[in-house]
Amino acid sequence: MKSTLKVTINGTGFAADYTTRVYDMIPHKNRVTIEMAGVTSGTLENARTFASRHGISQAFASHQEMLAEVQPDIDNIACANHAHGPYVIEAAQAGVPIIVLEKPPVIWPGYREGQTANAETRKFQSMEYLGRVLDEVRAANSKLLYAEDFVYLDGVKGLVELLVEARRSNKGCILYQRGTCAHQGSHAPAYDTPALSGGGALFNKACHPLGPCLYLKQVEGILRDGRPIRPQKVAGMALQILKHQPKSSAEHFRVMQNVDDFGRLTVVFEDQTVAELLGHDLSISGIRNDLSIVTDFAQYDLRVNPNNENELFLPTETTAGNLLFREKLPTASGTSFPRPNQFHSHGYVNEMDDAVQCALDPTRNPQAGPMLAWDTLAVLLGGYESSEKQGALVDLSEVITARRFPENELPTPETFGSVFQRK
Repeated sequence: MKSTLKVTINGTGFAADYTTRVYDMIPHKNRVTIEMAGVTSGTLENARTFASRHGISQAFASHQEMLAEVQPDIDNIACANHAHGPYVIEAAQAGVPIIVLEKPPVIWPGYREGQTANAETRKFQSMEYLGRVLDEVRAANSKLLYAEDFVYLDGVKGLVELLVEARRSNKGCILYQRGTCAHQGSHAPAYDTPALSGGGALFNKACHPLGPCLYLKQVEGILRDGRPIRPQKVAGMALQILKHQPKSSAEHFRVMQNVDDFGRLTVVFEDQTVAELLGHDLSISGIRNDLSIVTDFAQYDLRVNPNNENELFLPTETTAGNLLFREKLPTASGTSFPRPNQFHSHGYVNEMDDAVQCALDPTRNPQAGPMLAWDTLAVLLGGYESSEKQGALVDLSEVITARRFPENELPTPETFGSVFQRK
């Protein structure tokens, strides 16, 4: 076993910040040191500032330069969406063992060339591009961890434990899933530019609850039949709501001019079960993350953020200084529901722990892997196609089955870990 794991970070924004912080929070690995060995950004100055703030060994002017000099064990791609595909290819070609890729996996390559196309064309071309990206990962014998933090929620891990147990009683069918991710609008400068972000609320928020819904159906199928259950059809709606309201309505929100601020998806799986997902920029009270899963033996509701485990009342927010009690909370005054250890409650710690475990154990697969990245992109882009077709069901069979995934690219639910005590 290696005594030191070298980790690199691409990006210096919100995702890069929490990714870097989380590596200090993962469970203790006996006699293994995690070295934050390099960071790169759009500008070297930003990378140097970020490195100084987080105690990272060195800042680099380019991703390729960083890979060549550091030769990391784990490379975290937490930069603007348009660079995701190219950076995964660079990491794979450099022989990085574990590549952690933030959502979404890629955006439509035509954006880079200033092209326009309908959503159906964008779907097929994006999937072809993602296929080339994943081919590079496979050829290099690297492992891709698709960093959908909702998959790594303690509650999702707990449901996987329940599914494993339920199979012993011939139960474990997931019938209906519902999830939400919302807040007042991304603070990332690139978000309102499709060529940089790839889309709006449907693409960048509905993807969060979508991830665990796809993952849990994979797990259900693997546990019962040895093969994952995949999405088959999708209906979607992507709208621009705030843009068309009076200017006075914009006081508490970021108004998107070029991307959707409301997205809805209905996913039909090949076993005719259903998932419904919402992603929007219309939550005036800060971030809202939740999941509800109905099975043939139980209902499991995950109130991720907010929940009422903790309740705080402040007559005035000034006494709280710069403390943030809940992500995107606009004011601390009044009654709020603080979320201590938010990086853990949002799944980030479990997520990076999976990356470290995979780096230490060559036989381990990431729970959220290439298939999740593939199916997620297909559903999201199918959702935009459906929206262009006034919400009609779009058949995803052609793109879903266009790529085969060997066993070493599938999740292994029995090794996900436990969160419940035993009798």
